[in-house]
Amino acid sequence: MGHGPHRPYVSRRQFVQRTAAVGIAAGAGPFLWQQPGYSAQTPVEQIHGQFGQDASREAAFSWMTPGPVRRPFVQIGGERVRAETVQYAGYPGYLHHARVDRLLPDTRYRYAVGHQGAVRSTKAVWRTGPRPGTPFTFTAFGDQGTDVPDLTNIQDFDPLTLQTITHQQPPFQASLNRDLAHSMNPAFHVIVGDTSYANGDQTIWDDWFRGIEKMARTMPWMPCIGNHEIEAAAGIGGFSLTGLLGGEDDSWGPLGYDAYRHRFALPENGDKDWEGNWYRFRYGSVEFISIDNNDVNTEVTANIGYSEGRQEQWVKRTLRRAAKDPGVDFIIVLMHQAAFSSGLHGSDPGVRKAWFRLFAKYGVDLVIQGHDHHYERTHLMRRAKVVEAAEDGHYTSDVGTMYIVSGNGGGVQRGEGLFGGGDFTAAIQAMEVGTVKVEVVPDTGRGTKRLVLGEYSATRGGAPIEEGIVIERSLDRGKRSARVAEEPEAAAPRLVLPSEDPVGPLHETTGGVAALAMGAASTAAPGTTWTRGSADEEVAELRAQRRSGVRRVLRDLR
Repeated sequence: MGHGPHRPYVSRRQFVQRTAAVGIAAGAGPFLWQQPGYSAQTPVEQIHGQFGQDASREAAFSWMTPGPVRRPFVQIGGERVRAETVQYAGYPGYLHHARVDRLLPDTRYRYAVGHQGAVRSTKAVWRTGPRPGTPFTFTAFGDQGTDVPDLTNIQDFDPLTLQTITHQQPPFQASLNRDLAHSMNPAFHVIVGDTSYANGDQTIWDDWFRGIEKMARTMPWMPCIGNHEIEAAAGIGGFSLTGLLGGEDDSWGPLGYDAYRHRFALPENGDKDWEGNWYRFRYGSVEFISIDNNDVNTEVTANIGYSEGRQEQWVKRTLRRAAKDPGVDFIIVLMHQAAFSSGLHGSDPGVRKAWFRLFAKYGVDLVIQGHDHHYERTHLMRRAKVVEAAEDGHYTSDVGTMYIVSGNGGGVQRGEGLFGGGDFTAAIQAMEVGTVKVEVVPDTGRGTKRLVLGEYSATRGGAPIEEGIVIERSLDRGKRSARVAEEPEAAAPRLVLPSEDPVGPLHETTGGVAALAMGAASTAAPGTTWTRGSADEEVAELRAQRRSGVRRVLRDLR
């Protein structure tokens, strides 16, 4: 096996060269010079759903076809909503996304996908989010990957030796943990970065989406970006080997995010350059905020500072609004690199600097992290200080944030001597693949609201590692908003929305209730892409910055 990632498809650089040679624009999809004809019989696969900003009324449905198709659509509630087709250079498949809104809360819709007038999938059931105040359960883990690792999707990597640097538990348990999460029947699942571990091999993305399809068609997987979403031709986990050697970094997009940004259809964040890199969604009375810590961490240097502070300003605005909203019972943040961890990577000072003040000021209740491949839970923290250390796992303070490391989604680490835990550590388990389950109880009937948490082992048939951990808050929603009442509200950011085309009434098939749908219509030919149209000099500057950063990291590792 060679040392570089397996690249079964044409590389990004080869694609540009070939398309230029035959007079096709460099931004078009790969293999267009020899693409097969459009066919209604082209199969569909990798179907998955995502919420919009308002999970009770908005959804997006995504799928892949191996060849080009005309007029892709999702059929939902008796109506057809047109999909947008996108590609990214180096990947031969065609990715389709249909956005639907004006749905009814807490309603079951049957849907299927197809093209050229024919439905090509079996039907699945989509349930919209509930109204505020409704109890629900969700599951979470990070760092999943697939069951069969090799050098192209290895989870822990030393760029100096091209070897793993921690002990892994073979075989990986990615599918076992997925099935455990599915068995808990959550409303949805969150995966906090390092999703597929493709590391440039796009067939691994295909395998990962095929693996989660059964669950993700009806229980959406809401992700955040991890360092292994940074993909380069000769780089693993955000470390560029070609950059170290002075060569050109053949990246999957300006940040290496092409696959992630094209395969998911995530809620809009209003930033035309970096749509999907960070986002928010409301489910019931919980505000979920997904952020990209590659922008702010200090360990993986490839993309540090790329948003030029735009993400941090967006997070501040979003937290402020959620904190002042009387309809929000809890604020939960999803991120990859950890503010608190006793594992190999540890507590990242850049993450702390970026978010500690904001999380404390606006009353974030729970932060779910990954990166280190173990399970760890903190006490309630205000910045770096323990607010409440409950030995029985029942926390009753209205102040403080609990942090969970859940990077044991598919493999585990044993970093010798690293897992003793810190003063912040309430519980830790270093060698079991597992799933976090969170139950949201907006009203206990006793003047309080609760989050009830547990961690369950996939390798021991769902046996609890710990359970019954409670964060209990007062129902007085004014306590959170009072801390920001005197701060002036920033102007609302202008959302850049896709074009929309009304398609008429959308009929609920299980209860006979009607709603209206708006689809993200597009007549663009395959080859349309969401990636930023950077000038050549911008890309060159990014590459130079990455090479410099990798050299610094490797020097420190020595």
